[in-house]
Amino acid sequence: GATSYDTPEMARTLEPEREDLARAVAETGRYAASAFVESPTFGGGSWLAHSSLMTGTTIKDNGVYNLLLTQRRDSLPRRFERSGYRAVAMMPGLKQAWPEGSFYGFNRTYGAADLEYRGPEFGWWRIPDQYTLAKLDELEISRASRPPLFVFFPTISTHIPFRPTAPYQPDWRRVLGPEPFPSDALAASLAQEPEWTHLSPGYVGALAYTFEYWAGYLRYRPDANFVLILIGDHQPASSVSGEGARWDVPIHVISKRRDIVEALERAGFSAGFNPDPKPLGPMSGLAKLLLDDFEGVAPARSTDSGDPAPGATSAAASASATAAAR
Repeated sequence: GATSYDTPEMARTLEPEREDLARAVAETGRYAASAFVESPTFGGGSWLAHSSLMTGTTIKDNGVYNLLLTQRRDSLPRRFERSGYRAVAMMPGLKQAWPEGSFYGFNRTYGAADLEYRGPEFGWWRIPDQYTLAKLDELEISRASRPPLFVFFPTISTHIPFRPTAPYQPDWRRVLGPEPFPSDALAASLAQEPEWTHLSPGYVGALAYTFEYWAGYLRYRPDANFVLILIGDHQPASSVSGEGARWDVPIHVISKRRDIVEALERAGFSAGFNPDPKPLGPMSGLAKLLLDDFEGVAPARSTDSGDPAPGATSAAASASATAAAR
């Protein structure tokens, strides 16, 4: 949420992680642009933000959301699929049936059980986001001779109560094994307890972890030709964000395609990771903005390495903390 910028102490604490993410972008020949948009929800109800993003319709309550599911609507996954992409939902927090997957038009949905996580459990949400990203890379991204991908990845490590937060593992292959972390780092992480009357430190720590593993992934796949969209789905609860906080959330777009990033800058984004405080508008407007930016770029046939050919557009969006199409 915008509180990670608007609260001076949070912004100072997160500055090193944001700077390292910016370095990872530059080191790997990528570009970044950022903005704020207004979320339709606050402190929870992330599915309302996800739906607004993917359908281009502002969804502010469950009644409208349930009505939407009874209709035939276009969506970002369907639009990309019609252009030759495979649409995947990577949902580490999903533990039950999700009929919405068919509504949005995903070709494949991975829930918690599909990820086969064997490592230590971290709090309510169990599976650390870095593992899920590594599993996504293994199951979909690194496959040979695949079509380009559109991936929707609602992350879970930044969900309340935020702790314990997993340590970052620089060895991306090890993170997929049954013992993904050194014993001392694991013990320190699991010793973290949620402070229910003071959740802000846990929230900031979870965001720092998020920036760290995304920076690590960019370095792990320095040549991968994707567009990565990181977007907050809503502000944290007022116990973290404070009374009277705005409803805005940041969106960061990272790509090797300078033309894509420059087009976003012309639409109101700022270069780098420090967006203009004034929001672009509602989250639902992002669908059109992004599609206008990608318009006319057809997916190319995948190479043997599994990455789209250099001329291909790989888009990505994760709405809980990130939205990714690749």
